[in-house]
Amino acid sequence: MLSFAVVHDITSCLIAADAEADTMGWGQPAKILLIHDRPLTIPGSPREIRGVEFPLHPDDLLTDPARLPALLHRLAAGLGNPTAPTPYQTVLNTIVRHIRTATPDSRLLAWATCFDDVLTADGQQRPARRIDAVDINSRLYRLSRPRGDDHPLVLVDDSPPPADIPTTYPGLVALLAATARYTQTSAAGNTS
Repeated sequence: MLSFAVVHDITSCLIAADAEADTMGWGQPAKILLIHDRPLTIPGSPREIRGVEFPLHPDDLLTDPARLPALLHRLAAGLGNPTAPTPYQTVLNTIVRHIRTATPDSRLLAWATCFDDVLTADGQQRPARRIDAVDINSRLYRLSRPRGDDHPLVLVDDSPPPADIPTTYPGLVALLAATARYTQTSAAGNTS
């Protein structure tokens, strides 16, 4: 179970990802982020949370957020099939190996998506940046920044009602599960 401090740090990581996306401007392809933590070198200090962009193949770069849920499921299915290695398995393995080499005690915490969308409020449609994330406890994080607003709106929900679950949620859950299985299988294969 993740502590309140870790949930807060994941939220801060997502806010930082939003600020970084804001500097890139609107109309960027969707991004996928792997969020992990690592211990700091000072004994007794809290762990450091980091988000690493998971690079997508040029054919998978999305500008239409409606296609993002299918991409997340396709990535999860690709990671979950060890008999037919995919380029994404190689990318994930490289990222995980790099993280573990630098800090062996690092932990996978969440997957997130960052994409441009349309928000409807009071019958009005507005462009908005969205970041949806799911952590290892299946907690939902939703960040929305309507275009022109200075600050994002953030929701963290332990048990979101079905009506409030975004379309990316099942794909992020599947990707999280596939990553956990894949990294455990890869780690076991490297030690034998």
